[in-house]
Amino acid sequence: MQTLKQTSLILLLLLGAMAVHAQVAVKAGVNFSNMLFEEDENSIEDLARNGAVKFTGGLSFILPLGDVVALQPELLYTQKGAESTYTILGEEFTTDLNYNYLDIPLLLRVDIGDTHGEGLGIYVNGGAYLGYAFSGKSTAETPVGTVETDIEFDDADDQRRIDYGFALGGGLTLGNLFFDLRYNHGTNNLLDDDASNSNDNDFKKLQHRGLALTAGLIF
Repeated sequence: MQTLKQTSLILLLLLGAMAVHAQVAVKAGVNFSNMLFEEDENSIEDLARNGAVKFTGGLSFILPLGDVVALQPELLYTQKGAESTYTILGEEFTTDLNYNYLDIPLLLRVDIGDTHGEGLGIYVNGGAYLGYAFSGKSTAETPVGTVETDIEFDDADDQRRIDYGFALGGGLTLGNLFFDLRYNHGTNNLLDDDASNSNDNDFKKLQHRGLALTAGLIF
């Protein structure tokens, strides 16, 4: 954990240093979030899991490496999670999982056309991201009422705070205005490696997925 905190601090310092020489963009939008659930067996009837619409927003730093290639680190607040709807004995239950993350993507960007503040252009980007969950909540809607439970992290029987994976996307620029579409694929299992522990609830794997649609301004 100490090594992870040191790594995160170094990344933040690098972002600050690069921001001095980079174009800065502010963006916000929606994250069409879902989660991969893998379980030992399905014992609940009519089980269906659906995505949830969450918020994402933050800062991008565009650091040119040449005429068309740039490094694009970002600092984002991202909500992740999913909704689960299932039926037990004819009664419907819905559970909404909501995680609040600080995400730090590091992307390689390729520009096609003018994407630096004038005219029309398009770009593609891809790379990896590291996320740190600072809070989470599970909200269950039942026939007898609503039950809210905080998601616990870090202890042996809790979920992992760290999410990481890869990102791939692209966008359209109109002068200083841009629209961005990005797919995020989490590869870290939020559960521990021992599927028999109490945090698993018969799940063996829990990972984030998301499709983020944002708009913003380049300064």
